[in-house]
Amino acid sequence: MSTKPPAGQPATAEVSAPARLSRDRALLLAVLVTATFTMILNETIMSTALPRLMADLHLTASTAQWLTTGFTLVMAIVAPTTGFLLQRLGSRTVFLAGTGAFAAGTLLALLAPGFEVLMAARVTQACGTAVMLPLLTTTIARIVPAARLGQYLGLATIAVSFAPAVGPPLSGLIVDALGWRGIFLVLLPVGLAALVLGAAKLRDHDAPERVGLDGWSIPLCALAFGGLVHGAAALGEGHAVAPPWLLVAVGAVALAAFVARQVARERRGHSPLLNLRPFARRPFALATALLGLSVLGQAGSMMLLPLHLQESLGVSTRTAGLLLLPGGLALALLAPPVGRLCDRFGPRPLLLSGSGVLTASLAGLGVLAGHEVSLPTVAAVYLAVNTGVICITGAAMSAAMGSLPPSLHPYGSATLSTLQPLVAALATALYISVMSRARAAGLGDGLGPAAAGAAGARAAFLLGALISSLGIALACLFRRPAPTTASAPAH
Repeated sequence: MSTKPPAGQPATAEVSAPARLSRDRALLLAVLVTATFTMILNETIMSTALPRLMADLHLTASTAQWLTTGFTLVMAIVAPTTGFLLQRLGSRTVFLAGTGAFAAGTLLALLAPGFEVLMAARVTQACGTAVMLPLLTTTIARIVPAARLGQYLGLATIAVSFAPAVGPPLSGLIVDALGWRGIFLVLLPVGLAALVLGAAKLRDHDAPERVGLDGWSIPLCALAFGGLVHGAAALGEGHAVAPPWLLVAVGAVALAAFVARQVARERRGHSPLLNLRPFARRPFALATALLGLSVLGQAGSMMLLPLHLQESLGVSTRTAGLLLLPGGLALALLAPPVGRLCDRFGPRPLLLSGSGVLTASLAGLGVLAGHEVSLPTVAAVYLAVNTGVICITGAAMSAAMGSLPPSLHPYGSATLSTLQPLVAALATALYISVMSRARAAGLGDGLGPAAAGAAGARAAFLLGALISSLGIALACLFRRPAPTTASAPAH
């Protein structure tokens, strides 16, 4: 039996699943996870390369960070349209378009003569990457048993959390050996392989439908997200196009208008760009907020630490990348057991412990900045950061999707897929701005470049710890949701 979601949301073939996945379904998940992992890897792979890029292209940190911030911002803007694209074009076409855009953007980045073309290439890559997360999470939620949802969502957690975490260490090795263009030289054949494999293996199970797209919601979404992120980035820029408070205000007003329009269209029976009905369920709202806080902590530390290690401590690109590797591996190794623990004990213990560990470890990085400390100690603290992140991310994703009935799974996955890159873009812009302003203040007070850079990193890390501490309070409000049951048998 098949069900059809409301117009504007991805059509799905199943709403429940047998106890074990068939070989075809396992292969489908393998292709989707591999492609998503590779494409999201590109989200943070530039972070370790930024100092080399800044030197080669004569960029400031506030300008260079847009290569990462712009990537995640475009992902956040494009992600809400994925439901429409999946229903209108079908999953196979969307997958091929996404991987094709990623490969084209990677080729353009490899050949880019300067910052402007490189930025355009990153935007193209982001457009392709954005469609993969909703496709992956919706597919998992539809074809796996409810009792094993946490375990299988660990696969999505690996793609969402481990891929960005492994980007910096991989980047450090590549840049040290091949220069920053080597990053795209390595990614290009992987993107092409995903495109070919998807063309050979993926098939649509539902016929594409003629559905409409709300034309006003897209510019409102772009203005809202762009205003908030640009406002955060402008805090550290001396030549911003407008005062930061004005950019943030414009973004906030546009965001309020965007939310109001989505609610109004839903009430009138029209398809919203981003259906907000899952937020009516308290567990989903709490889990989404906690997920946002974990992304904020992870994205900020992942961008700041390589810059701090190279600019303030004089660490090489390769060493900076290798110091982040244990933390990246922790995300992959801990994702499956975290999913099983969540299935057994519920999300609250993991959310509480994860929030506490994340807050303490970010504060630890702030305290260590500017002090003589061994590099293994830095690696150990970053490992603790990612341990906290994976506990929060795995439990929050499982709790959020597990609190929804099958009819709301497409809406929930679209919301989570929009939230994560948006918060990552905000985190990167905010932390780099705080670091830049604190560094400039240190230089003005007569500190040397290394000491001023350490002061900037300290301010940014401590801000991250303060924000992450909110997760402890939110986790205390959490209760294990009642398990949902499928409304129809799969076939």
